[in-house]
Amino acid sequence: MGATKKPRKQYKPKPNVLPLGIKNAQRMEFPGYAASLALGQAHFCEQHVYDLLSNADMVRRIAPDNHEILPIAQRMVEAVAEIQNRAQRTGKHGVTGDELRVLREGLGLTMDYLRTVPNVAIDRAARAAVAEFNKRGALRV
Repeated sequence: MGATKKPRKQYKPKPNVLPLGIKNAQRMEFPGYAASLALGQAHFCEQHVYDLLSNADMVRRIAPDNHEILPIAQRMVEAVAEIQNRAQRTGKHGVTGDELRVLREGLGLTMDYLRTVPNVAIDRAARAAVAEFNKRGALRV
């Protein structure tokens, strides 16, 4: 007599919990790099400013106190603040040479840092940023 075999359960892959917008690195990195390329160009717009600001803001939210990346992110935020203030006065999103240098150099360094951070830290920082945006209603420095 043969033993009856118990039927096997169908395989179901466990769901992945992915952070906001980080299903792949290109989706996370491309907006910042596109904004970096648009700096100083005629098509530089408010969305590019937001993309640069969100990159620096994520680093400021994630990096531990006294980390070497924090001053770089802070200079990026200050450059974005100047761009936003000038845009309010003039109605155009222009960039000075110093702002261009700070943002282009800072973007590469902050992206390198964000690649080393666990996804869960990025997810927490993104959720905190979204909650703050929903509360304040604007992406301002």
